[in-house]
Order: sequence, then structure tokens, then C-alpha cells
Amino acid sequence: MDNRADKISRASGLGIILNFVLVIMKAVMGVLAGSVSVLTDAVNNLTDMMSAIVTLVGVRLAQKKPDRKHPHGHGRIEYIAGAIVGLIILSVGIGAAFESLPRIIKPEVANYSIWTIVVIFVTVIAKIIYGRHLRKVGKNTKSRSLEGSGIDALFDALLSFGTLVGAAVSLIFNVSIDGWIGLAISIFIVRSAFKILSEGISDIIGRRVDEKLARRIREKIKAVDGVKSIKKMSLYDYGPEDVSGVVKIKVNGKMTAKELSRMSETIEREIKEEFGVQLVVGV
Repeated sequence: MDNRADKISRASGLGIILNFVLVIMKAVMGVLAGSVSVLTDAVNNLTDMMSAIVTLVGVRLAQKKPDRKHPHGHGRIEYIAGAIVGLIILSVGIGAAFESLPRIIKPEVANYSIWTIVVIFVTVIAKIIYGRHLRKVGKNTKSRSLEGSGIDALFDALLSFGTLVGAAVSLIFNVSIDGWIGLAISIFIVRSAFKILSEGISDIIGRRVDEKLARRIREKIKAVDGVKSIKKMSLYDYGPEDVSGVVKIKVNGKMTAKELSRMSETIEREIKEEFGVQLVVGV
């Protein structure tokens, strides 16, 4: 397994452990307090744990070597994993909304304790730290599912803070806004899910390769001695770190076949070393 997969696996493993602990803590506190927002928050952490598992499995499957049926490898499995993460989050968000509506129609004051407040506060801090870490690793490794999970974790921190506010209002004013907090959490969950899901579907269908990358590759090729211009270049995305393509170039007409072959090999090697792109050069 390469260094990129190791980083994603470690981040996902940390997420599984962290969210498992948070699920247990929040579920216990939510049941004891009779708070739907705390229980909804616990379920949201459960989906985060499931998302981390899907990301971990996805990156491991994506490392499978190319075979006869899949000559370009299995890198797009990571995109499928990202879409599955979005579906998991979406289903829980919708379920959380239905759980919250009865508490809005018929509010009941939850029985919060100081320990409930402490647990929620610790959750906010933990989620902020973990969410920032996931986004950083996700960007560095070009893992959309990991970066999406990081964004979701930061939303969780914000929403857990909302739950904390709801608990404080209940303790101070003896008024229940528990259902409204739960509904707000569900709305944010659904919003986050749609974003992650749309990104995953776009990747699976095949989105356009980053124009900045394409421009840098063109500039690199044009700088090679003997290349007059680029006729056409096409790049194809087969995974987060698996981009390949073809390029047709216009060269000096006086070049020999041997010189053309050597120049093509040089371009292909340098593009692979600098950008990690497998390019086939044609004249």
C-alpha cells in the first residue's frame, strides 16, 4: 500500500475509534436526558463511523492492481465510496427530521445534567480538531470522501454546539427547543449529504480534469526543444491519482525518426515524474 493509502487509512481508522466513543457517550446521555437532539447527534456520529469504514474499505479496494477487465486499475472505487458516504448521511438526515417533528408538535423538557453538558462540549472540541485534520489529509491525498467527511465533522461540531445551546436553554428557562435543534441538525446533515453525493456522482460519471493541471502539462511540453506547438491533448481521470491521456504535437520537420522517438520518450517520462500523469505522445 502506498503512502497516500496509508494516510487515508490512518485518518479513517482514527475516525472509526473517535466516532464509536462519541456514539456510546451521546446515546447514554441522550437516553438518560430524554433528549432527541442528543440522540440525533449520536446517530449522526454513527453515520460518521460508517462513512469512515466505507472510506477505509474503498481506498483498500482501489489499490488493486490493473487486470484484463480493468486495464486502468480500480481507482474509481474511491469515487463510489464517496457517493455511498453521501447516501448514508442523506438517509440519516431524513430519518432525524422525522424523529424531531413530533418533539416540535409536542415539546417535552429534557432532563439534562452537568455530565450531558460536559459530553457535548468535549464533542465540539474533538470534532473541530478531527474535522480540520480530515480536511487537511483529504486535500493532500486528493480523497473526496475523506475531505467530505472532514467538512461533515466540522458541521457536526457546529450542530453539537447548537445542542449545547438547547441544553442550556432547557436548564436555565425550563423551555424545550429540543425538537427544533434536532430538525436543524437534520437539515444540515441533508445539505452536507447532497454536496458529498453530487461530488461523488460527478467523479463516477467522469468530470473534466483540472484545467490548471492541463495547462501546466502543456507548458511543460511546449518548453521541450523541438516542439513547435500542441495540436490536441486529452486527459482522462481513472482515480484520484490515476490520470492518463494522449497528446499530439507539431515538431520541427527536419527531425529524424530516432530523434522523434527519443523526444517522445523524454516528454512521457518527465510528465510522469513531475505530474504523475501517464501520457502517450503522438506526432
